Amino acid sequence: MKRQPEMTAPAFREIEIDLAQLAANVDGLRRAQARDLVVDVGADAWGHGLAVVVPALVALGVDRLAVPRLDEAARVRALSASAQIITTQHAADESFRAAAELGVTPLVRRPDEVERALAAGVGGVFLAEETGGGLPGLTSSQIDEAIAAAARQGAAAHLASTLSVVGAEVFGVSERETDEIGEQRPVLRLWAPIAATKRVRADEGVSYGYTYRTRADTVLALVTLGYADGLDRAAGNRVAAAVAPTPGGRPRTIAGRVAMDAFMLDLGDAPAPPLGTPVTVLGDPRRGEPDAFAHARALGTHSAEVVTRLSARPRRRATGSDR
Repeated sequence: MKRQPEMTAPAFREIEIDLAQLAANVDGLRRAQARDLVVDVGADAWGHGLAVVVPALVALGVDRLAVPRLDEAARVRALSASAQIITTQHAADESFRAAAELGVTPLVRRPDEVERALAAGVGGVFLAEETGGGLPGLTSSQIDEAIAAAARQGAAAHLASTLSVVGAEVFGVSERETDEIGEQRPVLRLWAPIAATKRVRADEGVSYGYTYRTRADTVLALVTLGYADGLDRAAGNRVAAAVAPTPGGRPRTIAGRVAMDAFMLDLGDAPAPPLGTPVTVLGDPRRGEPDAFAHARALGTHSAEVVTRLSARPRRRATGSDR
């Protein structure tokens, strides 16, 4: 019997991960660091999605991945049986049994953590040195004792200072203008389609609370992305989004308050775009799209906060490579 083609529902909101740009970012960081990278994939790979990012990084030869907690490590291990997974934050009474079962290498900061991790049967530990920077760490004598104890257990023990950990820069998330960050450009594009348009008169109140009123006869567009997707509720009247192709040649600021599932754009006197036209909220300025830095600057926050607050609702999808 002839197999029917697989049907894919149209996206109401989507995050595209450009694997070609991810590869370029990794290559650039490898050249700059001149040693093996440990990629921090915490917070669902900085909002980019573990399910897309982890297999792509492993295919690029990145075999060391870091996450803060053991529950995140379990998700990463389900995506890669071979990668070394390093956890950096543990409960005060953590038994480390889950770490041993998952084949995780914990980064430990206190002698009692070393003892519990080795007693649980982990294959190795990274030892955080005392630096006086506010975080706990092991003294030189405690490190010597930990290395000896690990050797007796047949476990590996290495200094955490030997790790070259990179995170936001792998994904092109920066606190600088995109034109200033060199090779590490944005990997993520967050977009949603226009679901409805309406031509209205001047002085029309937009969204609930009417914090925005139209200045002239205009076209309003409803875009299916809201605060349940991780868009900040404060983005209304502050954050820009780009319609493809952009009416009038420039991004448009979100008009009025952001709702749970949608926001509005005032498109001016341009013709109403077709329904389904993509609207990009986060992307690459080279394409005329706002990036996380522009978004953060409008909100008075940090680029990392913009991307890590993205929820699981937008569909993550790999683009830009056959990997």
